[in-house]
Amino acid sequence: MEIQTINFGTQIIEGSDIIQFPHGLLGLEDHTEFKLFHEESDNPTIHWLQSVTDADISMSIVSPTAFGIEYEITLTDDDEALLKFDDISDIQVVLVVYKQGEHENDNDFKAIVRAPLIINTKENIGLQKHLEQVAIKEAA
Repeated sequence: MEIQTINFGTQIIEGSDIIQFPHGLLGLEDHTEFKLFHEESDNPTIHWLQSVTDADISMSIVSPTAFGIEYEITLTDDDEALLKFDDISDIQVVLVVYKQGEHENDNDFKAIVRAPLIINTKENIGLQKHLEQVAIKEAA
């Protein structure tokens, strides 16, 4: 399938590479299918989550450890059923990041720490978990 992306132009992707977010994302509830992209690198730190159906919707995501954060998240039974995981090692937690400043050279990036994305990388299904409180352990 061919999709248009903001950062990588026209891309051919496999249906099996699409990450389903059945409930959408906060503010983007109607967008449920995304593809993960990254620049060619041995160890990329920033990835882009691109909507499969809307070329204008793309967001930068990073591991919480990029901000020195390690989560302890409690999932509800509904969350666990939606994520369909048997092995916790199949679960990846990532943060949506955005640029605070308006200038091209401004490197003031912020992360949305109270709404991490939780993705089952084996089943390609995810959810955005809104956390009322965030108990953060600093990563070692």
